[in-house]
Amino acid sequence: MESIAYKAKDAFRGYKNNEIMSLSPVRLILKVYDYILVNSRRHDSNNVNAGLTQLIAALNFDYKEVSLGLFNLYRYCQGEATKGNFAEVEKVIGELRTAWAQAFKLS
Repeated sequence: MESIAYKAKDAFRGYKNNEIMSLSPVRLILKVYDYILVNSRRHDSNNVNAGLTQLIAALNFDYKEVSLGLFNLYRYCQGEATKGNFAEVEKVIGELRTAWAQAFKLS
């Protein structure tokens, strides 16, 4: 028999999945930036790199100039996270997040 805690956790997981699936592409990018920032503050290089890998996979290289710039920043951040330089990751990703939010008038 399932416990109440397990059912609640499962329901929450479903809610979060629905929330994420309904986000606009820009809000989804902001969510991934937030995920990276939280995990950077926790000094969790595995989750930081997982978030950065998702951002890299989402790049559209039909727009080479922008995509290559972001690709290089994301790869740089992966290297810094691997070295344990989380302050640098927070600085770069924080600035990118602010720029995206301002460009699309989101918080």
